[in-house]
Amino acid sequence: MRQLTYDGVPIPGLNDLVRTAIRLHPASGEPRPDESHLGGPLLWPSDEPWPECPVTWPPDPDASDDGWASGHPLDGAVPVMAGVAQFFRDDFPELPFPEGTDVLQILFCPDEHDSPYHRGPAVRLVWRDSGEVGDIAEPPPVPESAVLPAPCLFEPCSIDELPRVGDFPAETKAALGLPEDSAEDPEGWPELGQYSKIGGWTAWRDSGRAGLDCRDCGSRLVQTIALATEEHDVDCGCEVPEDEPAGWTLGARGMLNIFTCPADSAHPFKVRID
Repeated sequence: MRQLTYDGVPIPGLNDLVRTAIRLHPASGEPRPDESHLGGPLLWPSDEPWPECPVTWPPDPDASDDGWASGHPLDGAVPVMAGVAQFFRDDFPELPFPEGTDVLQILFCPDEHDSPYHRGPAVRLVWRDSGEVGDIAEPPPVPESAVLPAPCLFEPCSIDELPRVGDFPAETKAALGLPEDSAEDPEGWPELGQYSKIGGWTAWRDSGRAGLDCRDCGSRLVQTIALATEEHDVDCGCEVPEDEPAGWTLGARGMLNIFTCPADSAHPFKVRID
């Protein structure tokens, strides 16, 4: 890779910050349960109950993945979580599949919740072995108000990303002539576009970078999946127009970012909406 520059000046360490993301390019379609997709039917065993929302009130810090501040009354009806996305290892080997699994399933609670970092759906990740699934369950009923995507298939591509300046190490900020506590991107810095992806950098906007250490082992969590309200047209080499194929709104028309532990993706994950 050629030495990256800013304003024509080579910046030490800049190349080391490049991360390759897999842009998902969701497009309207009719996915099957045995395909990777957004908003379609999951490969869910008919003999396995659909999970209920884990969030309770009063808050239980051990009952949720992200320290939710409010949820459902204990004496109220507990909603069943609904399928949002599915990723097979054969399609996306970049995901950190635990040993013995080959499919990742993402589920949302159909209701919104308040957490210290975002207002949005509670999230659940299920890593499973597709070979152990026999008969497939029918999706559970969900309210019309649920924040769920329209059915989409993926047309993925690779794209290299640089982080927001707030994620730069001190020496890189110094090489750019920026204060150590600087969080604002300098003029002309390439903006992280809004698009659904695997890996890459977080396009921070509303939430902060605090509280992203693994509760089990203390490792710093890494962004694993981002699901976007809008799919911006960026320079990734694909002729995909700016669009909203999923037809949903996440937060203030932002992105839902899922962070997992690099030591063990089965450890508790966390969510931010930006």
